[in-house]
Formats: sequence, structure tokens, C-alpha cells
Amino acid sequence: MGMGIKTIQEEIGVTRDHYNSSLVKEKLIKESLTVINQKQREVEKEGSELEQESHILKDTLREQEKKSGLVREEMDEVRNQINDAKIREAEVDFQINNILSQVSKETGINLQRDYKEYLEEDFSKDHYESRLREYTLTKERIGEVNLLAITEYEKLKERHDFITSQQQDLLASIDSLNNAIRRINRISKRRFLSTLGQVDEQLKKVFPILFNGGSARLRLIDESLPLESGVLVEVQPPGKRLVHMGLLSGGEKALAAMALLFAIYLIKPSPFIIMDEVDAPLDEANTDRFNELLQEIKKSSQIIMVTHNRKTMEIAERLYGMVMNKTSVSKIVSVDLKDYQPGSEEM
Repeated sequence: MGMGIKTIQEEIGVTRDHYNSSLVKEKLIKESLTVINQKQREVEKEGSELEQESHILKDTLREQEKKSGLVREEMDEVRNQINDAKIREAEVDFQINNILSQVSKETGINLQRDYKEYLEEDFSKDHYESRLREYTLTKERIGEVNLLAITEYEKLKERHDFITSQQQDLLASIDSLNNAIRRINRISKRRFLSTLGQVDEQLKKVFPILFNGGSARLRLIDESLPLESGVLVEVQPPGKRLVHMGLLSGGEKALAAMALLFAIYLIKPSPFIIMDEVDAPLDEANTDRFNELLQEIKKSSQIIMVTHNRKTMEIAERLYGMVMNKTSVSKIVSVDLKDYQPGSEEM
């Protein structure tokens, strides 16, 4: 019996421990339940809020679906427009290909390759449509097209280019000739003025010899145009006033002309001088002065002279004459006077 009470007491103790433990668990469960209830209320509140949001989202969704329907309608419209644009694009491509083919056929221009050369930054459709109408009217007024015009144009262009080239060559030749003329005029002017000055200096030396004094000079009629101006021979015989050579007497004019010729000769003497009766108009005194000048000239040149003047024959080294014998046959007779001494013919 004692063992039974002890066992019961132990069971009571265990039960009490279970009870205490259950109380603790109950307390914990109540606390957890409180928390759970609090969370439930919070969840219910959130659920209410979510339900409200759900209603809002459903309304928004209905609005979006409505808008989506409108967008689908717009998309269908856009698809239709795209299809129409593709159709028009195909038509434009077809027209472009026709234009490219026509341009290539009529002008030989490959627009597909060289179109950039014909682009314009300030392109105006209205402007070109207006020009197209003008060209169309012009084409209608022209009438039928001459199919040989291009060939004729090419021939004319080739001839035009040839003539233009010839023109350029002629213009270049004219310029070259003008330059040559200017150069020749410049050289001629310089040489002419130089020679004129030299002749004038020699004339001033020769004239006093032939006229036994006096003076002479050369003067240009127009000094500004020396190559086109005439030359005046102004002379002043001893005891007379200054006049030009045309106002002298016959003998004086002949002497003045010989003075000018010998002045020109003395600038550049030649090996031979041939004169034909230049002393015919001279009187005896003028002949003596003329012979004095011949004596100076023959030091550098051989003189051949046709003359009938006795005094001129006296200074010659050799005479040639024509004689006719009794049979009327002419022959040349020569006389060497180089070693002739006056009075030797008497011996």
C-alpha cells in the first residue's frame, strides 16, 4: 500500500509538473494567439486595402483594355497606312525605274549612279513644276523632234572646237607677231637713231670738204615717230642761210647728195664703189673738192667711175675707153696712169 501511495504521489508530482508546464504553454499560446489576432486584424485590414486596390486595378484594367482596344484600332489603321505606303512606294519605284530607263535611253546618263551630281540643296517642287510646264509648252511649240539633231550637234561642236582651237592659235600667233613687231620696232628704232646720229656726224665732216666750208645736219620731221617720220637734210653753204637740200641749185644739190651718200658710206666702207657720172653737174671748183674726197675714199675702197670730166680722169690710176676703128668695130682701150708722170709724154 505504501508503494501505491508513493506511486500516486509521484504521478501527482508529474501531473503537477505537466499542469504547470501546461499553464506556461497556455500562457505562451495566449500570448501567441494575441499576436496572431493582432496580425489577423492587420492582415484583414491589408486585405481590405488590397481589395480596394483590386477594385481600383480592375477599373484601371478596364480603362487600359478600353485604351488597348483603341490602340489596336489605331494599329490596324497604321497597318493599313503602311500597306498603302508600300503600295505607293512600289508604284514610285516603278516610276523611278521607268524614268531612269528613259533618261538613260535618251541622254545616256546613268542617274542611279550619278544622281548626286544633279542634287540641289534649295530644291523647290513648285519652281520645277513651273519650269516643267514652261518646257512642255516650249516643246509643244517646237513640234516634232529632229532625231539627227544630236549627231548634227556633235559635228557642229567638233567643228566649233576645231575653229576655236584655230582661233586660239591665230590669237597666239598675233600676240607673238605683235611682240616680234614691237621687238623689231624697238631694235629698229635704236639702230636707226644710232645710224642717223653716225650719218649726221659724218655729214658734218664731209659737207665742208665738198663745199669748202659751211655746215649740214640731219633732222627728223617728227621726232616722236622716228620710224615713220621723214628725214630732212638741212644745209648751209658758205655765205648762205640754212635751207633744206631741195632749195639748192643743181650743182649744190648734187654735192649735197654726194655728201650724204659718202657720209653713209664712211660709217661702214665697202670694198668697191661704182659711180655713174655723179660729177656731171659739178663745175670746175666743185670737181676739185669732189676729187679731194675721192682721194681719201680710195684709201679704203676701190672706185669704179663712169665720167667725162677731165679733172676726174686725171686722178684715176687706170682709164678704160671705147673706140671705134675704120671698120666700125668697137673695142676697149685701157691706159695705166699709176706710174704716169706729167711731162713724160714729151720725152
